Amino acid sequence: MDELAQRYLLLGLRLDRISPRFVDSYVGPPELAEIARSEPEPFSAELHDEALALRELAENLDGDGPAAERRRLWFLGQLRAMSALARRAGGEEIAYLDLVDDLFGIPIQPTPESHLAAARERIDSALPGLGSLHERLARLRAQLRVDPQLVLAAVEASAARFRTASRRDLQLPRAETIDWQAAHDEPWGAWAGFLGQGRTQIKINVDLPTEVTLIAFLAAHEAYPGHHAEHVVKEQTLIGSGLGEATMRTMNTPEAVLSEGLADLGREVVMTDGELADELRRIGETAGVRADWAAAVVVRRSLNELQAATANAAILLHRDGRAEREIREYLTEVGATAPDRLDHSMRVLRDPVNKTYIFTYTEGVRLIRPWLEMQGQTVGFQRLLSEQLSPAVLMRDLQAADLSTGARA
Repeated sequence: MDELAQRYLLLGLRLDRISPRFVDSYVGPPELAEIARSEPEPFSAELHDEALALRELAENLDGDGPAAERRRLWFLGQLRAMSALARRAGGEEIAYLDLVDDLFGIPIQPTPESHLAAARERIDSALPGLGSLHERLARLRAQLRVDPQLVLAAVEASAARFRTASRRDLQLPRAETIDWQAAHDEPWGAWAGFLGQGRTQIKINVDLPTEVTLIAFLAAHEAYPGHHAEHVVKEQTLIGSGLGEATMRTMNTPEAVLSEGLADLGREVVMTDGELADELRRIGETAGVRADWAAAVVVRRSLNELQAATANAAILLHRDGRAEREIREYLTEVGATAPDRLDHSMRVLRDPVNKTYIFTYTEGVRLIRPWLEMQGQTVGFQRLLSEQLSPAVLMRDLQAADLSTGARA
């Protein structure tokens, strides 16, 4: 491990002490974790200065060729985010969208209301019948609801089938396992933490109402070909080649944008909509649920697009200072958020980590989708799983093809 990687790991571990939940998982040298854990709590200014020093070191990294340039850009983006988090931990007031820009290197714009309206129109067309859109959607959700006691087993079984589909199209390690656990009272729906040696622990928040369609989404996003697949592939390709910085996964940094974006889009790479409808039918049979599964696929895809309304709501809340009542109305009317998920949505929006992390999903999808179309779905996705890519690299590729969306290191 070179000096830059070692100092980067120590910086992240120290930053985690004053910016909680910054480190999502760590499988690096235990002695570095012990150093960070045993020393006095660091001053934010010291961490900010170290981030700036490491950016200068990264600018002058040795090595030529595409891999060296990708590593340089990866470090620059990560360290810019860490500098901003250190400043914020020290009490500096950073305007909301300026902070998001510092964290992810992607200027944020609200998703146009016309795009969200188009997603609602697709739901409307997929759900004929009496009642308003919200009433028909509520009936479908109730119809698709899975008994909470069955949720974890259903996700695990679906993940096994997504594993087969992923291995058909992608290169995954032979030896890899998942430890599935139920979780309660958390500000997230699911979490995947890498344990090292091909193992990931995935927790599913079974307190939240869960439909058959969400079961399949969780399986693809958290396991195959999403977070777990990325963890174990990068363990082989990056950690295995001596890139020590890859032993630490972080929140609210550019790497999270690509991680969440690939996890959201992975299902489309390994399963067609028709195959997904068959998968939903299998889940439904196990859970005792029947439905028009082709229509359910359309609704699920449209609801995924409406996640952008939650990001818009974050801007309304934190930039514009809108009242909670208005935010709840916006989530309900524009985002089609279920009434029994509103409290959870507000908890996410107010959570100190998630109130910015929420953009990793919308911006990750927005950045990766055109890049995959340019690269080829399978080839591009394998690169996302295995290479040290960053939003800056994808933006450079898209700019070269005149498909820019504006990210920077």
